[in-house]
Amino acid sequence: MALPFGETEPIQLFVKMMNSEAPPIEINADANNRIQIIHEKILVTWKIPVTGQRLFYERKQLLRQDRLIDYSIQNKACLELMVGWDDKDDPSDILQMIHQMSSNICRMCQGQDESASTYKDCFDILREALKREAEVGILSLSSVPATLVMLYSSPIGGAVIEILFFAIKLSEDLSNGLCNIFYRSEYIESLRIQVRDLGKFLCVPRKVINVQINEDEDDDKNIMIGYTNAVINVLFKDHLKDMKQNLTRLPDMIKIFERLHTTHSVSLLYLAILNELNSISQLVKDGADKLQRALEGQKNSLQIMVRNIMRSDDYDWFLKHIVVLDSESRMHLVMMKMFPEKKLRDAQLLNPLFCWSEKLDKKLFNAFKYKDLTDPKILHPWLCKVCQVLFEPKNLLFRACPDNPTDFYPNPELEPEPFHLDCFKFAGQVIALALMHEIQVGVALGRVFLMQLARKNISLEDVKDADPCFYNRCKEFINKDDLSALESPKVKFGFKTGKTMKLYPSHGYIKSLVRHCFVHSISKQVSFFSKGFEMIFKTSISQLLEDFKGLKLEDLNHVLKGNGNAGSNFGKKRKSLNHECNGSDPLMSQLQKIRRRRINITDWQWGDFLGSGSFGQVHEGYTSDGFFFAVKVAPLLEGKKVDQIEQEIALLRQFSHPNIVKYFGTHKDEMNLYIFLELVRAGSLEKLYQKFQLQDSQVSLYTKQILKGLKYLHDRNVVHRDIKCANILVNENGCVKIADFGLSRVTNLKTLMKSCWWNPRWMPPEVVNGKGGGYGLKADIWSVGCVVLEMSTRQIPYSHLEPGAVDYSIGEGKLPRLPDSLTEHSRDFILQCLQVNPNDRPTAAKLLEHPFVKGRCS
Repeated sequence: MALPFGETEPIQLFVKMMNSEAPPIEINADANNRIQIIHEKILVTWKIPVTGQRLFYERKQLLRQDRLIDYSIQNKACLELMVGWDDKDDPSDILQMIHQMSSNICRMCQGQDESASTYKDCFDILREALKREAEVGILSLSSVPATLVMLYSSPIGGAVIEILFFAIKLSEDLSNGLCNIFYRSEYIESLRIQVRDLGKFLCVPRKVINVQINEDEDDDKNIMIGYTNAVINVLFKDHLKDMKQNLTRLPDMIKIFERLHTTHSVSLLYLAILNELNSISQLVKDGADKLQRALEGQKNSLQIMVRNIMRSDDYDWFLKHIVVLDSESRMHLVMMKMFPEKKLRDAQLLNPLFCWSEKLDKKLFNAFKYKDLTDPKILHPWLCKVCQVLFEPKNLLFRACPDNPTDFYPNPELEPEPFHLDCFKFAGQVIALALMHEIQVGVALGRVFLMQLARKNISLEDVKDADPCFYNRCKEFINKDDLSALESPKVKFGFKTGKTMKLYPSHGYIKSLVRHCFVHSISKQVSFFSKGFEMIFKTSISQLLEDFKGLKLEDLNHVLKGNGNAGSNFGKKRKSLNHECNGSDPLMSQLQKIRRRRINITDWQWGDFLGSGSFGQVHEGYTSDGFFFAVKVAPLLEGKKVDQIEQEIALLRQFSHPNIVKYFGTHKDEMNLYIFLELVRAGSLEKLYQKFQLQDSQVSLYTKQILKGLKYLHDRNVVHRDIKCANILVNENGCVKIADFGLSRVTNLKTLMKSCWWNPRWMPPEVVNGKGGGYGLKADIWSVGCVVLEMSTRQIPYSHLEPGAVDYSIGEGKLPRLPDSLTEHSRDFILQCLQVNPNDRPTAAKLLEHPFVKGRCS
C-alpha cells in the first residue's frame, strides 16, 4: 500500500569509492533526504571535501540539492563515489576558493597538514567568501558549516571566533529572509538549509559554553566564553522576535499557503527554527521560560503547524512543550511518535480482533467480513459500530455517567463471567485502536474509570460523578445524626499486650471503606480493559502520562468523543442491574448462538476408544456433518453433582485460548453424562516423554505454553487443580493443550475443597496438610514445577517413595529429588515453583519472564 504524501520509510545505502579497494560504507537515510546529507556523511567518514565528491547511481550523477526520492533510489541501493575536482566544470573563483579551503581542512583532520599557515589560510578564505552576499548559498550547498564543525571536533580544534562570525552572518541572512519571505517552495527550502547550517555552527559555541572553567582562571578563556554568551543571547532574542511575528500572521496566511501547496514546507521551516531556539534557550538566562511564554501566546499557530507535520519530520523537541497545545494537537503528536505508519496498516493486528468481534455481533461481523479494515474509510465505521455494541445499555458491560450519557464506566453490579472479562479486554483494544488512529467513536471513559486506568487514588467525591446513588447512600450513612455505627467499636486483639482493644472508626475510615467498595467492585473489569489497551499500546495509560509530560487524561476522551455521537442509545439511562440479569445477557446469548451454529453436537456417533481416566472413559466422536471431537463418558452421579458439572462445563465453554482444550457442551441420558471437547490426537505429555527423551529445549517450549494457558485461567481466577503431564495434551503441531479440569471453578473467598481424585504427587503442601488456604492459584504453580521435573526425568514426582509416604513427605514440605543432570535454568525454575510457602511462588506471568522459557517460540 502506498504511503501518504510526504511519508517515507528509512532506507539503507552503501557507498563505494570508484577505483579503490576501500570497503563500502553504510549510510542510513530517508528517501526525503537531500543528496547533500549523503555527501556530508561521506565527508565525516572519509574526510573527503564535499566539493571533491561526485555521486552516481546507475551511471547518473546525483545533484546535491536534489532528494533521494527524485532518483527513485531504493533500499539497499549502492552508490558510486568519484573523487576529484573537475576543472571542466569551469567553476567560479569563489567555488574554487571553497574547494581549496575544504581540501585543506580535510587534510588537517587526517593529520597530513597541521601547519599554522594552512589553518590561517582556511579562515582567510572564509572571510573572503562572507563578503560576497550573493554567494552565501554556495557556501551552504558546499557544506562549509559541516566542514568547519568537523575541524572543530577534530583533535586539532578550531577557532571559535571565526565560526561565530560565520554563524552571525547566517543568522542575519535568515532574519532578512523571514522578514521578506515570499512562500515559494524553493525559497522556503533555502531558508531551511540556512536554519540547519546555523544549527551546525551553533553546536560549536554551545560546546564552548559548556566547558568547565578551571580553578586557575584563564582570562583568555573567560573572554571567549563571555563573547560567545553575548552572541548566543543576541541570536536567541532576534530569532524569537522573528518567530513571534511570523507565527502571529500564520492563521491569516494559511489559505495562501494551502493554495500554493506550501503549508507543510512552511510548518517544517517554523518547526526547525523553533527547534533551534529550544536548543539555544538552554544557554540563555531564563531562555526556556521566555520560549515557553512565546509558545503559549501562539497556540492557534502551533496547532496549525501540528496538523501539517508528518511522522518523518523532526518534532521530538515539541513533545516537551505539548502543554501549550490543545487536546487534539497533543494527542496527534503523541500518536505520531508512538505509532509508525506501518503500524496503522497492520493487518496482523486488526484481523484477529475482527474475527473475535463475531462473538459480539454476528450481523456486524458479516457486514464487514469481506472488507479491508486497513482502509481508514472502512476501519472508522467498524470501530464506531463495535463501540456501540460494547457500550450498548442492554449489554451490561458498562454504565453511562448520569450527567454525561456518553461517558462510561464498568458496571459495578455485574458479576463478570469469563466471556465478560474477554469483552472488557476487547473493549480496551478497540479504544486503543481508536486512539491510535485518532478516530472519534462517540464514546468516552468516565472520569473515575480513567483515574483507575491511570492508577490514581480515587476519592469518594470522584465516585459521585459515576454513581451518585451510591455516593448519596454513603453520605447518608456517614452523616446520619445517630452515629451508632461509628460508636460500635471494632475489637482487635493486641498480640504484644495480650489484651483486647476497642477501635472506633473515624469518618475518614468510613469514607475510605465505602470508596474501596466501589473501586473493588470494578477492579477486575478495569484490569482486563487495561490488558487489552496495553496489547495495542505496549504501555499502560499511567506510563503514557509519565512518558509524555503535559499529556492529560482528558485528552484521551477528547479524541474518542469529539463532538459527535456514535449511537442514539448512548444517551439513555440504564436501569439498576444485578447478576440475575446475566441469564438474559444479550452478549452471552450471542456467544451461545454462534457456538451452536458452528458445532451442532446433537446428532453424533461413537468413534474409537481413546483411553480412560478418573472421570470416565474417553472416546472419539463425530457429527453428521463430519466434525470430529472427543467425548468423555461418565456414569450419572447424584443430581446435584451433575448440575454442578454442567454449570462447570458452561463456564469452560467460554474459554478461548490456543493452549487450553476447547469445551463444546454436555449431554446426558438415563445412564451417562457426556462431555464434548476438542479432539487432540497426538496424546498427552506423559505418553510423549514415555516414547521420546525430551531435550531441555523441548521441555522449555512446552513449559512456556503451559504457563500461557495457566496465565489465561489465573487471570480469570480459575484454578485448574490437576496439572500433571497426563492432563496436558499435545497436538500434531507441537501445541500444548491443558485439559481435564476436573472440578475446577472460579475461586471465591471460601477455601476450595480438596479434589478426591487429584494424585498427591503433584499436590502442594498447603493442600496435602489442609493449611495455608488450601487450593489457590499458587497451587497450580507448584504443580507446574512437578510437571517440568516429570518431563525432564521421565519419572513422576516422588517416584522414590511408596504411595503411603508421599502425603507425609509433601505435608512436611520436603521437595522431590532434583537430579544433577538438570540444567542451571531448569533447576532454578523448578525450585521457584516448589516454594513451600505459596506466597513465595511466582505467578504464571512472572514465570514467563524466567530464562528457562523466555525467548522460546511457541
